[in-house]
Amino acid sequence: MKPHRKFFILSASIGSGHSQAARAVAETIRMKHPDDSARVLDFLSGDSFSLDQLIKKSYLKMLDVFPIIYNRLYSNSQNRYLGNGVQSLLSWSFRRRMKRLNAALKPDALIFTHPFPACAANLLKKEGALSIPLLGVITDFDIHQLWIYKHLDGYCVPTEELAEKLAAHGVPRSIIHTTGIPVRRSFYEERKKKPARQKGTVLIMGGGLGLGYITDTLKRLDRVKEIQNFIVITGQNISAYEEVASLRDKLLHPVELHSYTNKVAHFMGISDLIVTKPGALTCTEALTMGLPMVLVNALPGQEQANAAHLQEKGCAIWVKRGQLAATVREILLNDEWRNRMVARCGPVMEDSSGKIVDILYNMLEMEKKQPE
Repeated sequence: MKPHRKFFILSASIGSGHSQAARAVAETIRMKHPDDSARVLDFLSGDSFSLDQLIKKSYLKMLDVFPIIYNRLYSNSQNRYLGNGVQSLLSWSFRRRMKRLNAALKPDALIFTHPFPACAANLLKKEGALSIPLLGVITDFDIHQLWIYKHLDGYCVPTEELAEKLAAHGVPRSIIHTTGIPVRRSFYEERKKKPARQKGTVLIMGGGLGLGYITDTLKRLDRVKEIQNFIVITGQNISAYEEVASLRDKLLHPVELHSYTNKVAHFMGISDLIVTKPGALTCTEALTMGLPMVLVNALPGQEQANAAHLQEKGCAIWVKRGQLAATVREILLNDEWRNRMVARCGPVMEDSSGKIVDILYNMLEMEKKQPE
């Protein structure tokens, strides 16, 4: 009888994309290996006064109020020497928590969809205090210095271009795997149903934290007569939900409003296009559903890199807020342009989470073959 194996997918509650990718991997482990267990854990402490909560709150405040400062910090941290300093600070800050987690849970392997837990595990492995396989899953279309580690056993990345960038940072090419970004199975299942598109339906999302100026987007797009109705998903941002709820009766177009929902695949399937900030997970879900994107309010750093990548691919248009209404109107009026964008959404990397799980189990097999 095969031993029961335990896996933990560690994320961080800074944005929802990392957590959604982690859930997709856990879902696939349970489906392909039902005798084994997989749990998603938020690595950040729930203690409001802890260092990591301070980091999280500072990060979100900078994104919302001081994006220029965040952009400067992001750019500086990409510098190898400054980036190494930030890595060391985070590694030592999270080291004790990772050590306690490993002792309490005794996992057979750890998977990371965020660099914070990865940096602590990398330090413990360097010290010889951790010996299990460590697999990093990068969920953006760009690489950040915080993801560059010498003691992770494998990396899963969205594209071949990113694989080459990671290798250029000194990570052995043999441990870098191009898998795409993992999304939940509901998106593949919904795509197979080929849902009927509702002409003039525009889906508006602001990411899981709702940081997307959703009310401003609604007001601008309400002037576009080619729109028939809006579907709005505000994520975990309660104030954004309340603002849209109070606004929608004053708009010309009907608004179907949701906060956090598990029906995103369905809404993407019936929409004409999506207006969103370029979080990589939301955009990968849209790619899977063949849904053209208008990207706006890109946060500095990786979201801007995501936007540039998707615009170059041809499946998205990256605009400033002043260009938003005219761009959406033009896409809705021009079926040929929209169809080209749909075609550029493909080819979709089928079952990315399945590829990641296969890589994980191959790592375990390789570990068994290692001499004692």
